[in-house]
Amino acid sequence: MRIAIVTVAGYVHGIGGMQAHTADLARGLAERGHEVEVITARHPRGLEVAEYEGNRWHFVPVPTRYERLPMRHRAWLRASAKKFEQLHAARPFDVVHSESTSALGLLRRGVHRRVATAVKFHGNYLGLVAAALGRARRGDGAQRIAEAKHIVWVTGGHFIPPGGVYRFRACEAMVASRQQLRGTRWSFVLDPARMHVVPNGIDIRRFQPRPQAAARSKLGLDGGAIVLCVGRLAGPKGFDHAIAALRDLAAARLVIVGEGHDRGALETLAAGLGVSDRVLFAGAHPPDVVATYMAAADLFLFPTEYEEPAPVVLPEAMACGLPVIAADIGGIAEVIDRPGENGILVPPGAVDPLVGAAASLLADAAARRRMGEAARRRVEEAYTMELMVERTLAIYEIARRRLMGAQ
Repeated sequence: MRIAIVTVAGYVHGIGGMQAHTADLARGLAERGHEVEVITARHPRGLEVAEYEGNRWHFVPVPTRYERLPMRHRAWLRASAKKFEQLHAARPFDVVHSESTSALGLLRRGVHRRVATAVKFHGNYLGLVAAALGRARRGDGAQRIAEAKHIVWVTGGHFIPPGGVYRFRACEAMVASRQQLRGTRWSFVLDPARMHVVPNGIDIRRFQPRPQAAARSKLGLDGGAIVLCVGRLAGPKGFDHAIAALRDLAAARLVIVGEGHDRGALETLAAGLGVSDRVLFAGAHPPDVVATYMAAADLFLFPTEYEEPAPVVLPEAMACGLPVIAADIGGIAEVIDRPGENGILVPPGAVDPLVGAAASLLADAAARRRMGEAARRRVEEAYTMELMVERTLAIYEIARRRLMGAQ
């Protein structure tokens, strides 16, 4: 099968769940013998084409969003569709796969009426608004104003350009968790008969338990308890709560892997709380290095306040045999489906429960080991890359049969 994946989040575009998901999906499809070409945003070094993990990636040298407007850039809509048509004319594709709304330009040209089209949603408008309202209720006046502005921004991005909301109704639609079905359906006016749950999968060969001492030596980390956070340092990802929790975890150090425009504010927060000497901002790293940090850690924190459909970094940590503490928001409870056994859930935005759970686990090595082993089993049964690829291919076949039936 010849497959086109259209995404604004390519493997070179920083840390993020969509980036990791797209790269893993493309590689998994190639390993199953399928031919994949990815159309993505401009390369930071100006490359137009690159071979990566068995697939060809095409970098479209145009902006994907306006700087001061919350909407997909018209240049991306035109250029991504043009690149697809060029590749399709040379050798026709069997399937188009859109990562969230990246392929909107193709749908506006009616590509879905000629080529089977599927879309994988990584969040939805109603969920994002609900999460913002929740943060506003928990915050002060300044927080409420910030969240109100965020809701205006999200609303503009969702409804502009006109038609973007309903055009994906013509596709087979995938969501990463059952929790996302209702919100995604109503956000994009989707046909419930064409909606499918396909959990995100991760590479359990890359992310697996490894000797802690060797990982720490490789990273230059000395002894003592290490608490780990991974992700983009931007938005309501809860890194501030992890830093605040460190005040009451006197024997632990916090390692934060990732980059983003909030790094300066987080460094200032750590200094203000007097814990700078126990917080390491490790920067952004490729997946293999992230896996090494996970092997070196004793505990993984994911205290996000963002609407997380099915975060990729969470099962990555669980696959490494790490005990995890995560906020109970979005689809996280579907990953940690047995709280207390394969992970711990805490209310989003609440520091005290985070401290209590972390202190309890850090004081009990046997409990950490049991929870880490259960976490690994959970990923093996439901969140492997192989399962994700198999389920995605099944949706592609549904899309192809539906298109042939309509012609």
